[in-house]
Amino acid sequence: MSIRQLGLATLLLGAFHLAPTMAAAGGLPHKPEVDTRLLVGEVARADGGPTEAWAGLDVRLGSGWHTYWRSAGDAGAPPEFDWSGSRNIADVTVEWPAPRRFTEQDIDTFGYDEHVLFPLRVRLQDGTAPAHLALKAVLFVCSVICTQQEAQLEADIPTATRQPNDQAQIDEWRHSVPRETLPGLSITALRLDRQAKPQLLLDAQASPPLVAPDVFLDGNDAVSGGRARVGRTSDGGVRITVPVQGLDQAGPIDRLRVTLVDGDRSIETTLAVNAAGAAPAAAAPGTATPHPAAASIWTILGIALLGGFILNFMPCVFPVLSLKLVSLVDHEPGRSASPRTAFLATAAGIVASFVSLALVLSGLKATGAEVGWGLQFQQPVFLIAMIIVLAAFGANLLGLFEITLPWWVAGRLGAVTSQRTIASHLVNGFVMTLLATPCSAPFVGTAVAFALSQAAPQIVLVFTGLGLGMAAPYLCLAAAPRLAALFPRPGRWMLKLRAFAALAMAATALWLLIVLSDISGPAPAIILAGALLVALLIMTALRFPLRRTVAGAGIVVTMALMAATYVQPVGTAQSTGIAWQPLVPAEIAAQVRAGHTVFVDIGASWCITCKVNEKLVLDSAAVRSRLTAGVVAIKADWTSPNDAIATYLRSFGRYGLPFNVVFGPGAPAGILLPELLTPQIVLDAIDTASTRPHPENNKT
Repeated sequence: MSIRQLGLATLLLGAFHLAPTMAAAGGLPHKPEVDTRLLVGEVARADGGPTEAWAGLDVRLGSGWHTYWRSAGDAGAPPEFDWSGSRNIADVTVEWPAPRRFTEQDIDTFGYDEHVLFPLRVRLQDGTAPAHLALKAVLFVCSVICTQQEAQLEADIPTATRQPNDQAQIDEWRHSVPRETLPGLSITALRLDRQAKPQLLLDAQASPPLVAPDVFLDGNDAVSGGRARVGRTSDGGVRITVPVQGLDQAGPIDRLRVTLVDGDRSIETTLAVNAAGAAPAAAAPGTATPHPAAASIWTILGIALLGGFILNFMPCVFPVLSLKLVSLVDHEPGRSASPRTAFLATAAGIVASFVSLALVLSGLKATGAEVGWGLQFQQPVFLIAMIIVLAAFGANLLGLFEITLPWWVAGRLGAVTSQRTIASHLVNGFVMTLLATPCSAPFVGTAVAFALSQAAPQIVLVFTGLGLGMAAPYLCLAAAPRLAALFPRPGRWMLKLRAFAALAMAATALWLLIVLSDISGPAPAIILAGALLVALLIMTALRFPLRRTVAGAGIVVTMALMAATYVQPVGTAQSTGIAWQPLVPAEIAAQVRAGHTVFVDIGASWCITCKVNEKLVLDSAAVRSRLTAGVVAIKADWTSPNDAIATYLRSFGRYGLPFNVVFGPGAPAGILLPELLTPQIVLDAIDTASTRPHPENNKT
């Protein structure tokens, strides 16, 4: 709880004690209307077992007043029940109907407005004797002010099993008490992510689909859940992310109760929390509890394999497609590496690259640093290294030198020749992967989000699955080398392919230079570009003596362009007409409460999929017209490291880009959009978020 929330909570609790004094002095804005009754239902006589009866505490409040659930939230207090005056009563179990959320000045409380009935399961000591139920109830109710109300209630439980009673009304409210199972609604996965800001990740399946879901947590007085954010899972379900507040102050806690509410539907389960604070995935109700995360890790590995395979076809891979083409066609028997060995080496390089990423991310996570997918593109050192490697690859493909890159690897793993060695195929796969991971992809985001919420072994395991998925085409070719015969035989056309690949390498290096300029300013990018171009011209002059004059002229022109570009400021991109606003999470909530629809777009200059979405979807006429007509458009740039953006993404269970979410009166928790957008997906999400829910959906 923040300082502001703590102060308001203290003020509200203080109002409970001031309210009677204010009422006596005539200073209470309006008097609370609280009507309580104790209802008695049927008595169930069990042969050889305890006798139980049903009762109900019926609470009716005036318009604008509400009382609280068993976990009150940021303020208020739950009801208190004292049964000490009862006779022939062994114990009483209170059942809690599903609550709703009340929001006031960024303070969230949970409870009931106007009318609620708490079903009471009463166990008798002697089923053959009459029983007397006596209740002293303390209710905390709030409207403009808050006050404490006490009620002394009594009722007799007769010995007769059949007589007029209030069982029908009790049963009606029992239907609104969350149970472990409910037809058409199920919790399929549940886990606790213990990052710097803990959060609960809940996957659910619902038929019909969820309309306005909310999640409530309780384990002890210290723990509560923040506002849920809703997204979609790869299997068509719903992923709900809930910030967990007070977990570090809760002391030892074994279990959290999790309640999912959507209109008049609700379901409840418990989440075991071990001593270290980690939480295994929750088992489906009625099944044996699995070993922590064992039931879901295989599903995640399957998702990782599929996501890695799809990554081969994402826009992020287009800049390095030429490397794939060269590695696939450069396989004639005369080479030093056989086709099967070459394909296996490329696959090994891909997997090794993913494992390296996993180890780096695990190390960063252990130090408390922000981790995510593709964050290596935020580091200037990585960009400079990749630019140099790409330039060297391009020069090698053009025949400017005959040393397979990188030189020290080739020198250790094989002879330095002009042939395609195993080392070259290995490095090809390694570099290809590093350049192909600035963006997320379908299923990749799910796998990465799960991995980065786990310990280092799970991170490495899931990233290995991603690598195997991306390497699947090469592994298939290695398993059936005859498939390589389907590719054309090497010949003079290979010179054109190599020239095309070299141009692709140059284009990719230019793209990374632009990213470097965005992160570090234009000067480092211009200096590096000029140095590389001069080096390539010198190599051209040495390799082809007849072109020395042309190369020398090129060097002079390059130096002049460097000086002119360094002096001339870099121009800014033209506006698309959309009035983009900066990302301020607190202001988003305020805009939604004011009835506005909010579209959030987070991208980066190194995220090619983001650029594709921007050009083909967000800048399309239909979407641009919708974003400029009553929609608050918010954009954030994650090109450079930004803790606020990383934290915001993590609150949705996301660790990579692209990221888009839509908020509105019909979707206050947000609608997460997939990585690849279409105009219809964006327009449908805006329409759904803009539609106000029917008032009945907000009733308990």
